[in-house]
Amino acid sequence: MVNQLVRGVQLKNDVERQMQQLAIEAQKHPVLSPQRQLALNKLVREVMRSDCLSRPQSNLWPPDMYEDLHNEALQRTLVEICQKIDNYNHDYPVMAWVNYLLKYRFMNVVRDRQNRKTINLPSIEKLDLITSDSQKRDDIRMLRDFLQEDPEKLLQSESIRGRPDVTFQRLAWKRFVEDKTWEVLAAEFGISLQTLCSFFNRKLRKLMPYFQKYLQGDLTP
Repeated sequence: MVNQLVRGVQLKNDVERQMQQLAIEAQKHPVLSPQRQLALNKLVREVMRSDCLSRPQSNLWPPDMYEDLHNEALQRTLVEICQKIDNYNHDYPVMAWVNYLLKYRFMNVVRDRQNRKTINLPSIEKLDLITSDSQKRDDIRMLRDFLQEDPEKLLQSESIRGRPDVTFQRLAWKRFVEDKTWEVLAAEFGISLQTLCSFFNRKLRKLMPYFQKYLQGDLTP
């Protein structure tokens, strides 16, 4: 039993050292450089695998609702890690910094959800709500058909600069039909999480009238 505990602590320390090395490696390279993006993608994967992610305010919400809030807060946190990796102080564990950010991003998510009850802002979460609500199976089917057919070919015409293979249509299909996370997609396409989410959010706002036209307003939570 003692040996198992020791091995567990050693493994945890090894993972933390690896995270720290990746964070420092990312800081060494210019913003948007391939080397920095590679280190950040690896760091994000390690954070997602970690069993040390905090769960702020978990006792205040129903389980299903909490998972939705926590997942969104974690997604925002991962984007912030990529954007602000230079703010990381390597005198402290990476997960301490991550959980500090996660705590405040969770509060931001709760505030934003409350605001959206009276302020209708198009956002990525509207599509997330469709795919996470079991009572909206018809909406999910409509969304699948719409993404596949792309009646006016607008979804396939939007792509990341320099990556014509990474279209809005392809990203939306993988995220909301295949249910892949943004972290997995960033690794799959070799694109930073920051770039991927920024592109998708920007294009979603632009294309929201197109979604509403064919989905008849069903994107409103």
